[in-house]
Amino acid sequence: MTASRTFLLISPLAMLLLLSPALMARDLVPITDNDELYFGGERKKRNKPEQEKEEPGFMMRSLRQMEIQRDWLSKGYVGMWRGLDSYFTDGANFESENDSEMRLETKQTWRAEGEIESDVRLRIRVDLPNTEKKLKLFFSSDEESSVEERVRSVSTGERIKREDSVSGLEFSPDDSKRKWRRKFSGGVRLRSSLVPYVKFQVKREWGEEEGESWFHVLRQKVEYFDDDGWGSSSEFTSSHPVGDVFIFSVWLEADFEDQLNFFEYANVYTLTQVVSERSAVHYRFGALGASQPVPRVNGVFYGLSWQYQLYEDWIFLGLSPEVFYPRELNWSAEPSITAKLEIFFTE
Repeated sequence: MTASRTFLLISPLAMLLLLSPALMARDLVPITDNDELYFGGERKKRNKPEQEKEEPGFMMRSLRQMEIQRDWLSKGYVGMWRGLDSYFTDGANFESENDSEMRLETKQTWRAEGEIESDVRLRIRVDLPNTEKKLKLFFSSDEESSVEERVRSVSTGERIKREDSVSGLEFSPDDSKRKWRRKFSGGVRLRSSLVPYVKFQVKREWGEEEGESWFHVLRQKVEYFDDDGWGSSSEFTSSHPVGDVFIFSVWLEADFEDQLNFFEYANVYTLTQVVSERSAVHYRFGALGASQPVPRVNGVFYGLSWQYQLYEDWIFLGLSPEVFYPRELNWSAEPSITAKLEIFFTE
């Protein structure tokens, strides 16, 4: 690949990566006598004398202009669903808070052999808090994803496609105080012809209220799509704090598709380091497997994911170097690095 072609392939996301260190440095402020550094947040920065105050740079001015447009879109989006919620409930006991959310995610992966892949995903959550029995509308553009796609950070070349999206109604009869929380949903997958589906989920959390050092989460999901038949997903997570800034967690998942009579499973170990109020690093090691042709491990990987709150509470940046060893390539190393940008539109 020539230098000119490489330059043309640099995306706006990569440019944002190049500009972010200047913004990060702006957030480092000494707040103690021993020059301890603190990533901005609720603490107030030291005020400079009037003559020393600087005008905001190009990066900050651009972000503020983006914020104006983002706030306008967020207000319109949430306001639309708040109005629908009010209509269904005749305005009775109307709550001002609404958790409707729209999230745009872009992700780009550079591989050692020169290949570049990009993802664009849209996730939408609709909240109608005043409707009776917690009935919610929802839309998702990435309902279909394998265990490997959920576990690893790399891009898969995915785009927002109508045929991969689902929409429907969700009913959650249990509140957060119940040990076992159920969730029922049904709707259609938006392919060339609408494909009906139903789904049942149950979730259990324990360990935190009992004062235990380990915290556990169990999720079980069973679903049926009219074209693919039924499938299930089992997920278990256990985490434990290590010192003041580390959290160790174990994640297990197994998915089954009846149509293919096929299991996919994953086992991932993560050590999370809380760097500051704005950033964290996740050190990860995991293995992926399947039940066909025989139960076996199909790949192992290790890497880290750095996450940073780039601006306010609605722009988040991630960087994930990773090395993957697939069985199909005789366990040869496949290094890659992935950059991710997430933008939230909500109140």
